[in-house]
Amino acid sequence: MDATFIQVVKFCSSQLEAYQRCVETHYKDWTSECLEQKRELTKCSEENVPEIKMMKEKCHDAINAFQQCLEKNKADPEVCREKLKDLYNCTEATTIDITALNQKNM
Repeated sequence: MDATFIQVVKFCSSQLEAYQRCVETHYKDWTSECLEQKRELTKCSEENVPEIKMMKEKCHDAINAFQQCLEKNKADPEVCREKLKDLYNCTEATTIDITALNQKNM
């Protein structure tokens, strides 16, 4: 996942910075206040980092479960730790798949 994040930073640094600033500024209601910045970062990432698109496809259920949990538990996001762990495990497994695919294509 670190390599993927490095690619996002490389290609989408301005969108990432805008999203981070928005979240910091609206820390109590960032899920609703930072939608435009989130969309821009998502669009840039999907267009420039193929691994992101693959992760979103493979980890769709884990992503949705985590997002729904956060939405339901805005006051106590700690409740969503297990969903975050599931999402992390999915993205890590996908990263391993991507690495194996990249090595096979070399």
